[in-house]
Amino acid sequence: MNGSNLRRLRHGLKLILTHAGLLTKIQSFLTKKVRRDPLEAVHGQRFLQFKQQYGHVLRHRLNRNGQKGKIALVSSPPFPEVEIELGLIKALELAGFVPIVLIPRGGRLLYKYYRLAAVKNIFLWSEFLESPHPDLAAATAVVNRFQSIEQLLTFEYAGARVGRLAVSSALRRSKRGTLDLQSAQDRNILIHSVAESMAYASAAQALLRRFRPHLAILLDVVYTPEGELFDNCIVHGVDTIIWQGAHKSNSLMLKRYTSRNRGEHPCSLSSESWRLVRDMHWNHTARQRLHEEIHGNYANGDWYSIAGTQFNKQLLEPAAVRARLQLDPTRKTAFIFPNIPWDASLFWVECLFQTYDDWFIETVRAACANDRLNWIIKIHPANVGKRVREGYQEGIAELATLQTRIGNLPPHVSIIAAETDISTYSLFPLMDYCLTVCGTVGLEAARLGIPVLTGGRGLYSHKGFTIDSASREEYIGRLAHIQHIARPSPEQHELAERFAYGIFVLRPLRIMTATLEYHKSQEQFSTSGHINIKNKEDWYKANDLRAFATWASDSTQLDFLMPLAECWNSVLS
Repeated sequence: MNGSNLRRLRHGLKLILTHAGLLTKIQSFLTKKVRRDPLEAVHGQRFLQFKQQYGHVLRHRLNRNGQKGKIALVSSPPFPEVEIELGLIKALELAGFVPIVLIPRGGRLLYKYYRLAAVKNIFLWSEFLESPHPDLAAATAVVNRFQSIEQLLTFEYAGARVGRLAVSSALRRSKRGTLDLQSAQDRNILIHSVAESMAYASAAQALLRRFRPHLAILLDVVYTPEGELFDNCIVHGVDTIIWQGAHKSNSLMLKRYTSRNRGEHPCSLSSESWRLVRDMHWNHTARQRLHEEIHGNYANGDWYSIAGTQFNKQLLEPAAVRARLQLDPTRKTAFIFPNIPWDASLFWVECLFQTYDDWFIETVRAACANDRLNWIIKIHPANVGKRVREGYQEGIAELATLQTRIGNLPPHVSIIAAETDISTYSLFPLMDYCLTVCGTVGLEAARLGIPVLTGGRGLYSHKGFTIDSASREEYIGRLAHIQHIARPSPEQHELAERFAYGIFVLRPLRIMTATLEYHKSQEQFSTSGHINIKNKEDWYKANDLRAFATWASDSTQLDFLMPLAECWNSVLS
């Protein structure tokens, strides 16, 4: 049998099995030993408990049109976020959508979760791949065309930013900040990543042709294969929504994407939202509401729990922190906040430097050269949570880069480890300057009136309250005389407060129907999920799901934004 006949036979067999509802089950069984999650036994036990507790309420389909409604394409998230997404799927059903879920190869347990929620249409990504093996020869030819990573980032294929997605995925897998095309090992990693990305870009086109969805609900679109699907949804005009966890448990950030805002951070404010926040009434009550939102979630340990940023942290008095850090009280203090360089570093932010690593090293070099200040390098606390949650053993990339490219630091520059028990919130009273590419900590500092120097364009930069540079030379030049930079004006301070209010108070959708609790320690990262619904009628009464469904199906607004009237009722109550 020649290759053409074999392909036709394979395609015909897939169609038969698909229509019989057997393909996903067979593929899941055959791949059950592929990419086994080291926590699979824990997830499996948790699923059994989840099924026993909530199977009776999840089994109801809420789409009154049965399987004749509009199609909503859902790309499965990892554990434990899938439990939150079950609530979103029920909201889509309430809005008349028929959910079609994509799960990764080896996603047997994810399949069970969706079946538990009465999702009928569940497909493996691999069903849409043209070949079971990526085309390494084609990927090698692509990589050979480029002389640097920067050039490779520009490569696009089959409607997707394949170069950028492949490099992003390779960095994530390697847990490193940079890759080098001149290295044989790195080149091999990139060839495999490019081949995989090209395959999934074509698969994304195939599944869009097959299902023609009206809506796509996606998470974590900066890696393969979700990134390739996201790009193709935008290209083909599919109404596309990204959701992700907000700054506290059971709160979601939701943004609608088109070709005009494809590069905006999911947590950012659209131009329309920013205009609303700038024009809203502002007073001490609003300022206090913002303070309680941020301080309260630090104090109760729930600040970005999804990343484990509050593992064993405590709020300390300024004098205690100053003593522990051995700060010279006669000098101002500047804090450097490096991002985790392999964590979505190629999306949402335009860095002034080629990589986060380059920004970090050049910033530290400038700090070493300016001994008129105390300089503190604060390693991102999410390093601890990610290591525990993802189960990897690699060291912290920022420290490795620092040791390799800088070496020993002078006395006026010191490091706060990711494992420290000092809460980041305890640092703000000592902070005279905040330096970041565009990390959330910069917005937290700016709303307190602290000068924030950004190393790129992102979530909150260039809004009138941060110190933004047009070039790396301008940025580095500022660091040589940073001690002379004045604090923001009252008008700038208020702008920062308003923007922070929009991000931390107005943007999040508080989910009450399906909740997820994070239990944190230095040794483990466990969660417990709950469905707070007692019967089928409760689904129709759930205000959080109704709010999401209305926005997702009937609105053209880019941001899910808590109505200002509702917000002010909560402020004034």
